[in-house]
Amino acid sequence: MFKYFFLIFIIYNFLEASPDIVKKLEFREDSSALNKIKRLHPKSHINIFLPSIPYSYIAKVTNSGLIRSYDNEKTWVYDLAKNYKRLDDYTYVFTLRKNLHFQNGEKFTVDDAIYNLNYFKKNPFLYTNIDKIDYDVEKIDKYSFKIVLKQKYEMFLTDLARVYFYTKEYLEKYKPKGEETGNANKVSGAFGMGPYILQSGYALGYKQTSKLELVANPYYWDKNFPKIKRITVYTQLDMKQAVEDITKYEGKLDFVPIPFNKKNEVILSKYSKLIISKSTDNFVIFFNLINGNKKLLNQDVRVALNQALNQESLLNFVYKKEGKVSPFTASINYDIVKQIAEEYEIKEEVFTEEELHNLLKGLSLEVFTQDRFMFLLKGIEYQLKKYGVKFNYTVTRSEKDIYRELLSTNKNKNTKKWDLLVWGDDDWYYQNPWTVFFIYENGGAWAQFKKDEKMQEYINQFFETKIGTTEYKEVVKNILHHARAKAYTLRVPSLNKVIAVNKELICKPYEGGIVPLWEMEISKNHWSVRDEKEYDEKLVNPIKPRRIK
Repeated sequence: MFKYFFLIFIIYNFLEASPDIVKKLEFREDSSALNKIKRLHPKSHINIFLPSIPYSYIAKVTNSGLIRSYDNEKTWVYDLAKNYKRLDDYTYVFTLRKNLHFQNGEKFTVDDAIYNLNYFKKNPFLYTNIDKIDYDVEKIDKYSFKIVLKQKYEMFLTDLARVYFYTKEYLEKYKPKGEETGNANKVSGAFGMGPYILQSGYALGYKQTSKLELVANPYYWDKNFPKIKRITVYTQLDMKQAVEDITKYEGKLDFVPIPFNKKNEVILSKYSKLIISKSTDNFVIFFNLINGNKKLLNQDVRVALNQALNQESLLNFVYKKEGKVSPFTASINYDIVKQIAEEYEIKEEVFTEEELHNLLKGLSLEVFTQDRFMFLLKGIEYQLKKYGVKFNYTVTRSEKDIYRELLSTNKNKNTKKWDLLVWGDDDWYYQNPWTVFFIYENGGAWAQFKKDEKMQEYINQFFETKIGTTEYKEVVKNILHHARAKAYTLRVPSLNKVIAVNKELICKPYEGGIVPLWEMEISKNHWSVRDEKEYDEKLVNPIKPRRIK
């Protein structure tokens, strides 16, 4: 068995260079989907690790709104709403499904929808422009209501996918307020309407518990979901240990987004398989232009740092070819970003090697990062050493530590000194580049520069411009090109999702920032439900990596 695994290990390292070799390998078929358990087996249970934006992922699993983000052309599906009509630029009419219930069994009515929307209006989230938009909500009949905006705002429908409905008890007792990150999981309990109930723990972005427990909601409107009874979510594990847990031990972890350089460990594991998919997620590396290294205030220095990086080399040797080069911080996998990259020329002065050396020599940068990004930073550091740049690292396991410093720097209240900060900006807005653009909004906690009136002008236009129009493409182009010219971030290639999954877990990742836990299933051979103590020896052989395009 060892010789067989060793042979697979050697050959896999040459798969990208010699794709024909893969035809000669005898991977076993993934049989998990042919052997599914019946829905909601009482012992069904999986353990997952969410190192980035767990508050957002959990919110989408435990809550429901009128619509839900989804992997389709329009990027959403109906959730609590059965249908909607947009009567004009300002007016939306929604019709609710019948027989809706909160997670505690209480009936949900059109009056509850109106109550929640009016509560949200007074306590909106702060990461779009919805906090500045006024609207009226009017009841039409037993199942329908109308929302009338008082000003033009083309992000409204997109925002609605993140407006969740709660019991009055939750709203009155816990008084959730909109923040720079999500606030949907302030406390555990059966207060929402999503497919899973948050049974213990909480996740708010800047603070969270290290473990959360989810249990299937018996009152979820779609009786096809969820399909697994219990889910344990971990938020701040050591990445090396997490990879070891899913590859070497059965039952510790069932789902882990992994660094690209850990693919072989997963493929050769007895217990895990590899799933790779196209993604609109982003790695964002901020420059601190508030109180960081003063040399970074020189725009030429920031541009030089970007030009000093060989993006193709990063993609090939650091990403292990799991991604694409993008001319912008925003993922090239956004359809609109790809269009602009192909249709518009980028005009910028290209520094000579001598100029790069003169601008960067002796530059020492304090880097704050989660441990899971060290593979990326070491690759960047290797390239920049050529120009005399030095990195000094402060490393954490938890994203909440990243948020604490990132969201306080704009007001000069950060407690750690940093010049570069790395954040896993998963695409929580779904094929809408606002996922990245919001870091450029003047005065917002996410902006790591003091003021840019031209950028703010573009962002204001973005909010008012209808998606799919010529004007929309123009304003997106302006934001992308302006952000690149100002070099507010250190650009790196766009990434693929690379996920280690238990061999008996059946799932399909979404392109954007949703982990569809309610759609996941397990086979009868999964550790949580099978009668035999040991995993069948016939199943330990490697499964060919699954690539979803």
